[in-house]
Amino acid sequence: MKAWWLVLLAITCVEAKTRVEIFTDSSYAPYSWQEGQEARGIYPDIVREVAKGMPDFELVLKPVPWRRALSMVEQGTAFALLPPYYNQDDRPWIWPYSQPLLDEEVVVVCNDKLAINTDEARFPQDYHGLRFGMNAGFSIGGKAFWDAVAAGKIELEPAKSNRENLLKILRGRVDCTINDKLSLLAEMLTMIKEGHIALEDMSRFRQGPVVTREQGFLGYAANDKGFPFKDQFVKQFDRALHQLRQQNGIARIVEHHVGKSQR
Repeated sequence: MKAWWLVLLAITCVEAKTRVEIFTDSSYAPYSWQEGQEARGIYPDIVREVAKGMPDFELVLKPVPWRRALSMVEQGTAFALLPPYYNQDDRPWIWPYSQPLLDEEVVVVCNDKLAINTDEARFPQDYHGLRFGMNAGFSIGGKAFWDAVAAGKIELEPAKSNRENLLKILRGRVDCTINDKLSLLAEMLTMIKEGHIALEDMSRFRQGPVVTREQGFLGYAANDKGFPFKDQFVKQFDRALHQLRQQNGIARIVEHHVGKSQR
């Protein structure tokens, strides 16, 4: 009889956890991508480890296209998304942000025929008159870049993913793209592995200047309706994230995905 009550108590404790859905970018390898119905990558693995230190919550990661995730958070139909950059001016409907999960380095990659695209290039003024591919829903590049786009000095073409942008560069449909350096390199290597491009095509891309150094966060919907657990979740997540960082857990996850020579 005593054992039966212990089992019942354990089941009750499990059922008492609050189920929380977090939407992740489905096309941002190696940071976050979709494999079957599962969210894979550095950021999902970080969140899964953080979740082990959050006894009151059951975290469920759902990969979706980035623009859709942003729209759902803006509408207040999604609780949180992973991994936005901090952008309170353009996205006031994301608030608050978690403590930073990871540092990223955003670079310009262009067709190798564009001699201007070097480490010393001035961004964005040296790129006026060019056409950039940009992942839909992304707002990277800095204010001067977006001012140049608004003024018609730089043309912008949205794309679903890094892969689409890289293929457009090879086909001459766009001149350049902007994104995290590691993410672009990972996509190039995957495309070679899957036969979408040849190894020698790597030489047809040229990396230019570092545009910004960004940090990825867990971003919460500013609209609190329907999420009465929000304050408790935010506090538990940041506390567990801090503990994971102190234990060098984030570095181990990054090494697992990309090796020790990330930068």
